Amino acid sequence: MPVRRGHVALQNTYLDTIIRKFDGQNRKFLIANTQMKNCGIIYCNEGFCQMFGFSRAEIMQQPCTCQFLVGPGTMNTALAQLAQALLGAEERKVEILYYAKEGKIPEIPRELVS
Repeated sequence: MPVRRGHVALQNTYLDTIIRKFDGQNRKFLIANTQMKNCGIIYCNEGFCQMFGFSRAEIMQQPCTCQFLVGPGTMNTALAQLAQALLGAEERKVEILYYAKEGKIPEIPRELVS
């Protein structure tokens, strides 16, 4: 199965390796280009699309802060922490409540629940 990416993603064997590795582990993820002004999403796997109810076309090129997944319970402080970490290119663990397309909170896979 060929790997599909957004038109701004450069042909990159490093990205291909990451995509194959994480897809093989049944994870839900996206990849963003931090060199773009809005840190646009250049790839999202099918698991991510299914979890939130969006098609890949609806997700591609959106800012990686995922504003399209924000809902009434999403904390602005968490979003600010995420944006600050992206601007500073620093690693940070932030817990954010995102909502699926129909406004529901998606189920968290059992392996992620601690």
